[in-house]
Amino acid sequence: MNETATVAAIAVEATRAFAQRRFAEAAAGYERCIALMPREPAFHFNLGTAREKQGELSRAVDAYLAAWRLNPRDARLALFAGAALEASGRREDAAILFSLGDDIDLAVRRAKDRPDFDPEIRQRSATADRVMREHLTQLHDAAVSAYEREAAATGGGSPDVHRVRNAIWVQTHDRPFKYLTPGQQPSLLYLPDLPAMPIVPRERLGWAAAIEARTAEVREEYLAAVAAGAALSPYVDAATRGPIWQDLRGKLDWSSLHLYKVGAETPFAQMFPKTLAALEAADLVRLEGRPVELLFSRLRPGAHIPPHFGTENQRITVHLPLIVPGECEIRVGSARHRWREGELFAFDDSYEHEAWNRSGKDRVVLIFQAHHPDLRPEERAAIEHAIGAREHWIRSRRVPA
Repeated sequence: MNETATVAAIAVEATRAFAQRRFAEAAAGYERCIALMPREPAFHFNLGTAREKQGELSRAVDAYLAAWRLNPRDARLALFAGAALEASGRREDAAILFSLGDDIDLAVRRAKDRPDFDPEIRQRSATADRVMREHLTQLHDAAVSAYEREAAATGGGSPDVHRVRNAIWVQTHDRPFKYLTPGQQPSLLYLPDLPAMPIVPRERLGWAAAIEARTAEVREEYLAAVAAGAALSPYVDAATRGPIWQDLRGKLDWSSLHLYKVGAETPFAQMFPKTLAALEAADLVRLEGRPVELLFSRLRPGAHIPPHFGTENQRITVHLPLIVPGECEIRVGSARHRWREGELFAFDDSYEHEAWNRSGKDRVVLIFQAHHPDLRPEERAAIEHAIGAREHWIRSRRVPA
């Protein structure tokens, strides 16, 4: 009998022992399989399930993680390893592993709601969802408290940041909540105590005129960059999920030229010194000193951006219209607006919004993020502190030892 046949025979016996609840025998059989074929993740996974049934959680975790390292794209392994970590009291490690699995496959947290899924998968999915919600909500609370302590230590007294403490990370909040304003549903971060305004009155933006005065320079830089070969990319990436994006996914009908994206500078930024200089006057949202988002947005003739919600309500989205051929319109909530070249338009994109270009030429606007005008300086700082803590946790995640 060759080695492959030998391993197969041992695996059959181990699986039979597992089905008959002879878990120690099953574990011994899978260990023999691993000794002969150490790089087969299924044997490590099966060993983990046998060890877990024996109550040997630490050894089960070791086996699951060995399987994960051999096959890190199998989100099911995150479910099993994370649940074993949580059961053994290693809650933060469990949250890390569950979140890494969630990055790969949203079913890690959504399988719990699928009656057609295996009951054990659904139970582990419910554990993953609960552990991630509890950990990330506690992380937010701890970050706000840390900011309060640091602010008080500098001699400024205790800052009033209760609106930030009450903020809701929508996808990971640990308690039920309701959106308070009809038509407003931020998908990531929600400050329910912040005054809601779908369209931001221009008089609330003291820096608007200074930006508008530079419209011609910004437009000239954009046109020069495109003429020099700067290529726009589909705004809706081909891998974007969700049926509403089907008509725009991977297409140039709605395209962008990013100078900054999620706080990271792109190679195009150096082509726009006048644009960056002009925006020094604006109340930009920044991440570690860099604009969190700055881009040129092009909408081709006949294109339609479908109704959708933005991610956060503590920021506003600002458009500087550069090229508006006519018959170009945006709806925010129940309000409709037609862009006019050189006239800033600011709105809260956590309201449902959509846009059209019904003309025969391209529409181009410069887009950036500014702070909600009702936020106080200490609240802005507390939000940045909380977002920074969350980003640090995400960047620091590693598969537990």
